[in-house]
Amino acid sequence: MRKIALIISAMFATVALAQWGNSAAEPLLINTEDEYFYSFDVQGTPEGNTWFYMDCAPDAHYVQLYDSTGVALLGDELMLVSNYPDRLTGYVNNNLFVDREGNAIVVVSDLRHAPANTDYGTYTAYKISQTGEMLWGEEGVSIDGGNGTHINACMGIAQLSDDSYVFTWTHCDDEEVLFSIDVQRVSADGEVLWDVTETRLTDPEGKVTYFWPFVVDAGMGQCILVYTRGSNNDLYARKIDFDGTPVWSEDTRIYRGGFLNTPLWGVLDVEPSGDGGVIVTWYDDRHSTNIESIYMSYVKPNGELAFSEGEEGLKLTYSGCRALSTTCTYDPHSDSFIAFWREATPGQGNFRAVAQRVSKEGELCWGEEGLVVEDFGEYKSYGDLKLQSAHDGEIAAFFMRRNQLDYGNVDVCMQIINTDNGSFRWEESPILTNTQLPTEKNEIQVTDMLPNGSWIFVWDDRGTDSTPDFKQLYINRANYDATVGNKTNAAVNSIEMSDNTSFEVVSFAGENVTFAVEVATDTQATLTICNMDGTCVATPFEGSLQAGAQLVECELDMPAGIYIATLTTLDDVKTIKMILY
Repeated sequence: MRKIALIISAMFATVALAQWGNSAAEPLLINTEDEYFYSFDVQGTPEGNTWFYMDCAPDAHYVQLYDSTGVALLGDELMLVSNYPDRLTGYVNNNLFVDREGNAIVVVSDLRHAPANTDYGTYTAYKISQTGEMLWGEEGVSIDGGNGTHINACMGIAQLSDDSYVFTWTHCDDEEVLFSIDVQRVSADGEVLWDVTETRLTDPEGKVTYFWPFVVDAGMGQCILVYTRGSNNDLYARKIDFDGTPVWSEDTRIYRGGFLNTPLWGVLDVEPSGDGGVIVTWYDDRHSTNIESIYMSYVKPNGELAFSEGEEGLKLTYSGCRALSTTCTYDPHSDSFIAFWREATPGQGNFRAVAQRVSKEGELCWGEEGLVVEDFGEYKSYGDLKLQSAHDGEIAAFFMRRNQLDYGNVDVCMQIINTDNGSFRWEESPILTNTQLPTEKNEIQVTDMLPNGSWIFVWDDRGTDSTPDFKQLYINRANYDATVGNKTNAAVNSIEMSDNTSFEVVSFAGENVTFAVEVATDTQATLTICNMDGTCVATPFEGSLQAGAQLVECELDMPAGIYIATLTTLDDVKTIKMILY
């Protein structure tokens, strides 16, 4: 007898094969005891799958793709991408990027293309499909053309509107004292389009250093590069055209005060502004008061600084506390920006986590002191702050919370914030890890799992004591209701689509399926079922729906496969994916 079930993944995996556990106490262990990792990352696909990347120092790079229930889709073991020798793994890089088609772009640094008689590191990029196919070949694409660099650092990746990719990184030869920035564009099919020696940001006189590059898509085949220039690390933005040339007559100086010798990879956050511009948040102590403050700048698509503070940046913090570790994102619902950071009392004896919503005109929407997500508490501190999209009109904040001064007892927590009024979904932030056996945790990475309103999070776990060799990676799923792992009723999972309309499968028996529908007003509606080619194979309902909740029962006599159910009303269109097996 065939059955029908709601799924989020586009892959052929059933709930019976799920890998996530059903609670915070049952996360999935990724690495084995003999796999000592250096870095890791997770990124979601549009279908709701999750790419995982792990760099096992010094030279092995792995990926895996998980569906929404935790099934590993590339086999039982992690998939080896590259294992060429490397001089050293130890510089900050974004090694994983997931494009609009759900392919993984993985960039590795090694010595395979190093110039003769040098130990220069070179960058190679791989494009991997969701079936594990190496779309740019088993050897990938040399994005620097063999122009190796003495230090491989600060890799950034963006996908442009024509589906090509821009890569940027720092460059430094042995003979040079100063750093420069390389920029490369690669077509969707793996053709290297630019000569990095021509697009490089460098001072021909060898007097000015360029460092800390970040890149975002700006639309129309263009991108915006944010970087620092000079010994004072003044902050700039440059818009780059599809041929590698600058678009603006001159680069926009974002912050004229600059930074001293602080590693800016953990100080700056650079994100697209939702309109072809870019937002940047950072912290600094420009007046040498030992009280750092958070600042934000919004660079419009034409290169203008939107806020009246100009090159000073818009100050976000007024509490008198030290403000550190900021992150930011664009909120499409409110067409504004969300910033999230941690604050410490001047002696760093107490900590809290704070958020702020900023309009495009520079208004602090949640009051001058912001929104306190986690308040000061004895022995508590916060780190690894992340922002992720949630339901429309909400933002999800993830963070680590240390509950004692000594080793161990670190939780991964989340809170969902209403971006209209700054209210919280829960009075206390839910804990996503095992509270019965709290452990030391050093880092979290989080990605949303569209389109089902859940998230995947990975953390570096160091156990309950300070054993140097204990270093494990765990992965799990956080659900919108703060449950962790797969729900016991995952085969009949509900997705609330908007404030006005909801559409879900609630029961099935053989070919008989019941959909639950809720609409805000009386309306005409049509329910269609299409296959993955877009062909309509059934229209089980067409008629009137009354305001409120109701059940729509129908019979689906179709072959096994993946289908799209679409409910179309006068005001809304809602879809869910189903698998018939």
